[in-house]
Amino acid sequence: MGSPSERRTPSPRMAEQVLAEELKTAASVVKSDAVPSEVAVQRALKICENLARSVVEPIESPEKPPGLEKTPTSNLLSLDEQSRAQLVSFPTETLSRRPLEDHTADSISSTAYSIVTDPKVFITPALLATYLYTQSALGRPESFPQIFDLYASKRIPQPGKMPIKYKDANSNRASSAVPLVLAHTALNAAIGAKDLPLCLSIIDTSVCTTAYRRNKILRRALLPFSGLALTPAAAYVLAAQLAHFQHSMDHQMATNMTFVGIVAYVGFTAMIGIVAIATANDQMDRITWAMGTPLRERWFREEERALVDRVALAWGFQDEHKRGEEEGGEWEALREWALMRGMILDKPELMEGME
Repeated sequence: MGSPSERRTPSPRMAEQVLAEELKTAASVVKSDAVPSEVAVQRALKICENLARSVVEPIESPEKPPGLEKTPTSNLLSLDEQSRAQLVSFPTETLSRRPLEDHTADSISSTAYSIVTDPKVFITPALLATYLYTQSALGRPESFPQIFDLYASKRIPQPGKMPIKYKDANSNRASSAVPLVLAHTALNAAIGAKDLPLCLSIIDTSVCTTAYRRNKILRRALLPFSGLALTPAAAYVLAAQLAHFQHSMDHQMATNMTFVGIVAYVGFTAMIGIVAIATANDQMDRITWAMGTPLRERWFREEERALVDRVALAWGFQDEHKRGEEEGGEWEALREWALMRGMILDKPELMEGME
């Protein structure tokens, strides 16, 4: 008889049957003629995600021999092995995972894709996140640009109506913007797949859209500009109160002078702050803005520049002293792509030792 662990291990045929049953259950959510609820679709995608994570699990480290004697030599060797493991584990995450059979990964990937692309399914941020995590675990990021397009422009099904009626979606509205954290997740998967065109397509369909710009205005600019718009009224009320503390001039004249001073101070200070934020380059590494790029464009497109910067860091030399020596078709394509977008790859005056 075999060991207990061997008895618990299912045969490959049994594992395939279980996988097929789970995928059939997940795909059944879109088999009905009615519009499925978000909860039902999320449950189906979670099945795909759990299957993906179960077949892409870390390899268990072999047990240490019990009778191994500790010696100075063995201590040094163990330290060397630990240091090499730390160096390898970060950039090559997939090395710690068991190789997947292509048909197994393709089955899970195609099932998740068919669920998300079904016309009856409305893609919410939660569903999009689950789909991205599933395909990233499987190493299948090729569909991300198309899914981002569907997320913004897919027609919206109207539940409770038979036959199903659809409403056109406005791809430029702020709510249609792909969340930035999901754009980073998709880009991580594309970088892991070493697919440069895919990386650039993900950037194009996520942070380069009109919807993302509008979403950024609502998230980060609406409150400051609302406060700036209310500044004159608040300044006049404050000036009128401060005018009571003086007796050298008429009350109205004192109010007007104080009002002008407060508005001028707030206006000039705000302008200096805006210029400082828009021209900051400490966060830039290899991708910088071309000379003459308007400050408004720099602020709107900062996330785009940051993602392209990540791609350049992943494709170029990691050693800072070798930067600028890269060559090849993909590297030149990246340089030309950035230049057409008003960005410069490896600006000479900002490189190490070229000040």
